Amino acid sequence: MTETYFKVWEIAKKELYSFIKLYNISKINYTFENYFNHIIKKHKIKLLPHHFSDEAILGLTLIDNLGISFSYEVSSIPTRQNFTKCHELGHLILQHSGTVFAENTQNNDQQEKEANYFSSFILMPDIVLLTKIFYQKKTFQETKLELKVSTQAFELRLNELLIHQGRIPSSTAQKLVKSYITGSNKPIIKIFASLKDKIISEYENVYIDNVDKLRILINTKGFLTQLEIPSLSDLEFQKTIQALQNIEVKTYYNQGLAIFYSWHKDFFTEEESLRKAKLIHYDLTQKRASN
Repeated sequence: MTETYFKVWEIAKKELYSFIKLYNISKINYTFENYFNHIIKKHKIKLLPHHFSDEAILGLTLIDNLGISFSYEVSSIPTRQNFTKCHELGHLILQHSGTVFAENTQNNDQQEKEANYFSSFILMPDIVLLTKIFYQKKTFQETKLELKVSTQAFELRLNELLIHQGRIPSSTAQKLVKSYITGSNKPIIKIFASLKDKIISEYENVYIDNVDKLRILINTKGFLTQLEIPSLSDLEFQKTIQALQNIEVKTYYNQGLAIFYSWHKDFFTEEESLRKAKLIHYDLTQKRASN
């Protein structure tokens, strides 16, 4: 299972960490919904509730020439629905072979195991768990509620993280997690302290193309400076941006301080963008003077 764990984690990590960085998603306020909704919109996936007696099928994915649809058991509790939604997403992102995937408690083949891992990683990413447990000192109950997961899912996720990432024996991992559940934070915080550098390194090593980041941000905000995209101060990067449709790059320089800025023509005129750059320049010079 360790091989499967890391195989799926590598894919989920690149997918999710890229998304978090590109869209400046807060690790403090993170929930799976931003990423999930992004993929639903990107692939034009139909999301539907269904109902089977005795919850015989928790989730269902259908892929055909009409598109992709996910469905989930409407009578399941919300946290179970959340896990199912991310599980079905896993079949798509992991590029599993097949056109129909049915999730139920009896189905335990390799692809279902991988989709389960994917779901747990999207719901509870390493970097977010580090933020909440190590830095914020959140309790088990607080973290569970904020991430919108069940006690069972969170307990299993922590056990597997300690076993696979922390290389802790299963029996020891279970005791540590049970201790955390009952209100003793210190032992698990100590484990996360030992994993901190590795988790942060994995997050930082996910590369984001600055052109992609600028394109996404400028289509949302309409105006950016080197404060959001430091590469805007680079001449070669400016040339690359100027080649993009409807995007302009300029520099405002005064009193020894340059503001490198870019704007989308559908959002602002050149005059409006210059005024925004001057306001930012004024704010920065005031702060510099006060220091």
